[in-house]
Order: sequence, then C-alpha cells, then structure tokens
Amino acid sequence: MAESKVKNFMKNMFRVGTPECAISFALVAMVLAIMFLVVGFWQTLLILALMLVGAFLGGVKEKKKWFQGIINKLFPPKQNIPYRERNAAIEKAVRETIEVEAAPENTKEEVAE
Repeated sequence: MAESKVKNFMKNMFRVGTPECAISFALVAMVLAIMFLVVGFWQTLLILALMLVGAFLGGVKEKKKWFQGIINKLFPPKQNIPYRERNAAIEKAVRETIEVEAAPENTKEEVAE
C-alpha cells in the first residue's frame, strides 16, 4: 500500500496541476531561496550552471550529434548544388514557363482562323 502511494507521488511529481507537483516545486523554490540567502546570488547561479553542465554530461549520450543538431537548427546547411546544374534547372524552368504561356495563345489563333 505504501509503495503504491510513493509510486503515485513520483509519477505525479512533475505533472502540472497536481498537488504533488505543487509540493515538489515549492521545495525547489525553498532550496533556491535558502541558497540565495546563505551562499549569495552569483555563487548560487554558478552552482546551478555547474549542475546543468553535469546533467548535460551525464544525460546526453551522443554529445557531438546533439551539438550538430543545435548548430544545424541555428545555421541550416546550404544546398550545395553545382553552378551548372543549378543554371540548367533554372533554364529548364524558364523554358517550361514560356511554353505554358505560349500554348494558350496558339490555340486562340487556331480557333480564330
């Protein structure tokens, strides 16, 4: 019985809107407030930053892929299409556009004759 209560509390600990979540975040806020008062603001920020670095190092399995994903989101890679291929694709699109625009005019002239 006690084990199921503990499991239920742990499951709802970070589910927003539950009393368990309110209790856990109140405890986190209380610890932060005590740290600010006892240790100081900048020292507390340093401790939190080092904790985040430790969580990252321990929690992310493939760090190189993670960084590459972040860099690719910030600076998407360019499409490296060689100049001649890109130029040929543009010329083909222009030709197709001209043919499509010219086609209805030809049919109108043929119908008029």
